[in-house]
Amino acid sequence: MTVRALLAALTLLVAAPAVTPAAAQTVWPNLREGDLVLKDFAFASGEILPELKLHYRTLGTEKRNAAGEIINGVVLLHGTSGSGADWLRPSLANELFGAGQPLDATACAPSFRTTATTTS
Repeated sequence: MTVRALLAALTLLVAAPAVTPAAAQTVWPNLREGDLVLKDFAFASGEILPELKLHYRTLGTEKRNAAGEIINGVVLLHGTSGSGADWLRPSLANELFGAGQPLDATACAPSFRTTATTTS
């Protein structure tokens, strides 16, 4: 019984990449990454961080109105224990940012924070 279970598991492991082509990495339009560094970041409590560094990723191309304001931007945040890279997992990203999806990256410009670091 154990040998059969092991063989079944190995078969699934070997076949899994061939069975799930929809989970393949998607190429997103205008994917960019960068860092925003804020000096002397002040909280509402009055506490100040000497430096707050936010790493971010953006998709798509921003569109601006006559005043120069971005009109198709969407900001997505993640939980503090994860990474913004999780937004690009095919199982999630294809459903959010794919053509015709709610945050179609060809129609809007999603942006998400990936990491935050501070210096004391």
